[in-house]
Amino acid sequence: MSEFGSTVEEIFVNYEDVKNIVGSKEIHNIPLGAIGIYSYSQKIRVGLQQLMAGARCFNTESLSRNDLMSLTEECAKVTGIPYLMDSYRKEALKIINS
Repeated sequence: MSEFGSTVEEIFVNYEDVKNIVGSKEIHNIPLGAIGIYSYSQKIRVGLQQLMAGARCFNTESLSRNDLMSLTEECAKVTGIPYLMDSYRKEALKIINS
């Protein structure tokens, strides 16, 4: 038995969702890779919802690069999005020093 499960339903969290979308007969024609990509996109969706809720942005138009932070210095260099430890540093020091 695998640590991830022994059936398709156990391994792919969103298998039932895809089955409800395409139907019980058609689900057997859907490649498992496609179900995996669907599951991954759902994880991204939930992560984006959490990011937006934390930034108090409730639609994508109100979200900006200023709401993002890079988790690594390498990511900051590549994207130009400030590193987590540098984001809002000036504002924080201004509050601490006042």
